[in-house]
Amino acid sequence: MIAIDFKMSVFMAAARHLNFTKAAQDLNISQPAVSKNIHELEIQTGRNLFERNGNRLVLSETGQLLFNYAQQLQGIYDQLNENLDILDGRTAGELRLGASTTISHYIIPEILADFHTQFPSIKIKTLHGNSKQVEEWLQQKEIDLGIVEGLSDNASMKYEEFLKDELVLVTRHGNPLVANNNPVNAELLKEVDFVLREQGSGTNEVIRKALMKIGIGMHELHVKVVLASTESIKNFLLTTNCFSFLSIHAITKELKNEELQIVELNDFEIERYFFFVHPQGVIGRLPENFRRFAMKKRP
Repeated sequence: MIAIDFKMSVFMAAARHLNFTKAAQDLNISQPAVSKNIHELEIQTGRNLFERNGNRLVLSETGQLLFNYAQQLQGIYDQLNENLDILDGRTAGELRLGASTTISHYIIPEILADFHTQFPSIKIKTLHGNSKQVEEWLQQKEIDLGIVEGLSDNASMKYEEFLKDELVLVTRHGNPLVANNNPVNAELLKEVDFVLREQGSGTNEVIRKALMKIGIGMHELHVKVVLASTESIKNFLLTTNCFSFLSIHAITKELKNEELQIVELNDFEIERYFFFVHPQGVIGRLPENFRRFAMKKRP
């Protein structure tokens, strides 16, 4: 494998975290080693790469310029190594992924198909469950990389942003409770019936935190039914006047076919990110290559 210059790797880690201690943890080196390599780069460029803004570390103008070029350079090295592996027939093995349900059904199938087309000798194994289950699979070493719907407070896990998502309030098209398409007040949420995912769902945690910001507790929702998957929730909504919060990525077909409709809420929206998750430390080359591939192919 052809690697980027070590000093540049140290600088990129420090630039991503804006924290020398976290950069050292990422690279499994000491903090003085991080400082030493950054100092050597600053001597080479003749300029400071970082500046202090109060208690915060920020990139200088030179540091930002170097970081932009370093990212481009890293991408070139990654592409070179992937192509060398293909030439030598070394791109093989088993990719073990775990994904929460929304992601496994609506986000990654096309990405996995493209990955398989480019690397047909790699066997792909996927498990899907809620975010808590994905973390457990990682801890038990049943999978190498997870993709989940929310962050947890598990310090043994490292999270990296993958894709921005929006959770929208959804009901069946033509529900008389929202006869027109005008935005409604968030107080409606305490008056209608809901169908939601099971306990442990990353989606539920995101909903809870968003509601808390506008003074509504999760316990104030009239949750009439709890179901195990987004598909089952969508099917339930089609024949009832219940409501749910679902990923915008999960209802594309139903919106197009006018089976479901989005209910706009005044001064309330739920945005989140899907995250890659893996145990702290360096992950294997195959899951790391897939992570980079997925970042390029994300919708």
